[in-house]
Amino acid sequence: MKVTDAVSTQLVLYVLWCYVCVALVRSSNHTLIFQIESNFRNCSCFSSIPDCGFALANLACNCKTVSSEDMDKASPTFSFSGELVVWVSDTATVGLLLNYSSVPNLRLSLCSPDAVLTEYLIIFGLKKLCVTNPKANAYPLQNITIYSTGSAAVKSSLQNSTGFSFYISFLNMALLNGDSKLKAYSVPNVTNIAEYFPDLHYDTTSLPSEAKSSFVTFIYV
Repeated sequence: MKVTDAVSTQLVLYVLWCYVCVALVRSSNHTLIFQIESNFRNCSCFSSIPDCGFALANLACNCKTVSSEDMDKASPTFSFSGELVVWVSDTATVGLLLNYSSVPNLRLSLCSPDAVLTEYLIIFGLKKLCVTNPKANAYPLQNITIYSTGSAAVKSSLQNSTGFSFYISFLNMALLNGDSKLKAYSVPNVTNIAEYFPDLHYDTTSLPSEAKSSFVTFIYV
């Protein structure tokens, strides 16, 4: 009887282990970046880590340290093809990482008790944005789709064979406070951003030279 129980226990453990392996294989690998003092930790994670779980991320993910100086010297700016998760402790330093970067799927999580003031980030190619603030009373978790192939503006451009060579999003970092609902306003077919939005301040040299028609989105609260 004891031998049978032992075999059954081993079988159950084996099945559970198989489920864990399958879950890890099926889970989407994503990049997690967070700040430790004056440096960044760039991590590759096979599963989701709870927001601001720094110790767990160091244990469960494959992480390496990147200095702020190296980040500042990086040229061209960073480009991410998959999902990027950024835990925000200092908006100024995160701006060094994200400003003028190319990220299609971005998740920003506030890991600081201080309120975030109005400060803008410019992200290229952004399709989906998730913003979390565990301490926010009103909106601790928000998701927004900036554009998709099924959106009206994109469908119209495809039907007219105009298309967009470039997507640019202006993010108000105050959205991390979670005090109000996210809002987005998009303007398609912008051929000259400086002329269309004369009051915007950004580095025009960071725009791709081949960008002729832009899909410009403002994300604010």
